[in-house]
Amino acid sequence: MTGFLLAVQFFSVIPVNKELPMTKRHVTMMFSMLPFVGACMGAIMYGVYQLLMHYTNWSSLLIAFLVILTGLILTGGLHLDGFVDTSDAYFSYRDREKRHAILDDPRIGAFGAMALVIFLAAKVLFFAQLVATDAISIYWFLFIPFLARLGMAYYLVQTPTNKETGLGAFFKSHILMKPFIYTIFGSLLVVAILVGIFTQAWLIIAVFVLFILGMSRLYRSWTIKHFGGSSGDLYGAFIEGMELMLWILLLLLH
Repeated sequence: MTGFLLAVQFFSVIPVNKELPMTKRHVTMMFSMLPFVGACMGAIMYGVYQLLMHYTNWSSLLIAFLVILTGLILTGGLHLDGFVDTSDAYFSYRDREKRHAILDDPRIGAFGAMALVIFLAAKVLFFAQLVATDAISIYWFLFIPFLARLGMAYYLVQTPTNKETGLGAFFKSHILMKPFIYTIFGSLLVVAILVGIFTQAWLIIAVFVLFILGMSRLYRSWTIKHFGGSSGDLYGAFIEGMELMLWILLLLLH
């Protein structure tokens, strides 16, 4: 429970007015519980989606915008900020040291602004198409945010940090690897089976799982090549990017 509350405290805007311990055991459990925090956010987004679908006559585009906005509010824009900073750094086409400086810069540049507009437009439009085709059930609202964050956890354990200081390096140094790996893969197995039982969409689930694990490996190679390893911003960029790609996959496979 402490790990779950830490994950809520660090990765959402939901207030946890309590000082919680940050030992290695608790940090390990915090990241183990992060996928479940994502599923809880997905449940809230599903609630908003159902209210809008049943009590308004609004267009699928407007409903999609409001549902995506709900998710953005719940995270406080934390992961999206990482996506923007990563875009700014990568598309600067500067050397690695300069890219690190751009990641640490709180200001948004031209490349980050363009990436933000394109990303949000893509997310709203693809989600609107899912709404229009009635291809979304509560299980996908739960499973996609869960899976994106679990993929990030898998990326985290296999990727060295690009610097010895910062929040990303602190978290990585405080994770007990064996219990963490057992927990996230055990969670993946249980949740995937449960979603499969309720949806009977075994092919989609298999594609999702293979896709997220494969993308974690590819993202690892990409971040090591261009940034020298992982960081807090790169974690956030992975979550945002994978959520979008999984929604697109759902649309293609439905």
